[in-house]
Amino acid sequence: MTQIIFRATTATTVAAGGVITTNAVQLLPNWAPPIQYVGTTDPWHAIYMSNTTMVDGSWAAPNGKRYQAKVRAYGRKSTLHSGRECFATNRRIENQYGSVRPSAFYVFTYRAIGEIARP
Repeated sequence: MTQIIFRATTATTVAAGGVITTNAVQLLPNWAPPIQYVGTTDPWHAIYMSNTTMVDGSWAAPNGKRYQAKVRAYGRKSTLHSGRECFATNRRIENQYGSVRPSAFYVFTYRAIGEIARP
């Protein structure tokens, strides 16, 4: 399994079976391998953290607290985000709280294209 750590962008909540839209998305960094598969149970959940206060939907997440987000959709579409690889979760991440810009980031586990899968 590939595991990457990167700064979160902004996403909206996506229902189970939902689709990626222009807003409901986290873009993978350009250096990340493309996604082949993301499961729906541990250890596949995306975990996000912050070293300062951030907002998840309508509530503040305290410093250093970790939260799991279930991946609802993933992949790429040429008409969205210039064809960049992306995924959407069941939690909304707002990378701004008041006048402070927290450094929220994801720890994202997935199977990359071409990666050897073990049974």
